[in-house]
Amino acid sequence: MSTIENYDPKEIAKMVVNSIKSSGKKFLFISGNGGSGKTELCKIISEEASKFGHINFLDMDDFVVDTKLRNSASISWTDINLGEQTGRYTTSFAASYFLQNIKAIMCNIENGNNYYHWPKKAKENKECRLLYGDAFLTIIEGTGTVFLNKKKEISINIFMKCSKEIEIARRIKRGKFSNEKNAEEVRKKFAERNSQYKANIEPFANEYEIELESLEDFSLNVVRDDDNCLI
Repeated sequence: MSTIENYDPKEIAKMVVNSIKSSGKKFLFISGNGGSGKTELCKIISEEASKFGHINFLDMDDFVVDTKLRNSASISWTDINLGEQTGRYTTSFAASYFLQNIKAIMCNIENGNNYYHWPKKAKENKECRLLYGDAFLTIIEGTGTVFLNKKKEISINIFMKCSKEIEIARRIKRGKFSNEKNAEEVRKKFAERNSQYKANIEPFANEYEIELESLEDFSLNVVRDDDNCLI
């Protein structure tokens, strides 16, 4: 597929769902940097896939260690220039997640078992979410999916990216829905977050057979489609 053409996310969603229908795969993992359009693409794919059966959705944010605990600790990493750095625990580290919890859920779904999940955002309403063992598709979204075992025989995997300028602009626009409350804080913390991301997340990109670039107007370039899933 050409990297020049721009695709509407709805076009990508239809191609992904067609690939799932023809392959019989049951899981879709989506990772990428902040602001790359992961959540929006998930919503569009979910709407398209729901025409064919139950859809399970798991957000890696539901399995992240509490922000206050992470901010009270520090972690060291080696950046891409082989320099030693120390800073906050962001979601670019495996230690920032309760990975065993989501792995247990995935195992149950893979084995056809229903599972009740209580998302963080639903706790105020005391709502549990039933995840179906016989779902047409289970979508798992978030940067941290790089730390999960993605079995290619049963999953399709998408890695998303966008430019530094687009990420910063989208994080600023996110405003009160983010842990960073203003534009100054977003810009101040970007260098540290980006260093962690490039060292700990980006190296996993090639484990995802589809790579998409989100542009300013939210259209998508197909950078890679290693298994010709998008046809």
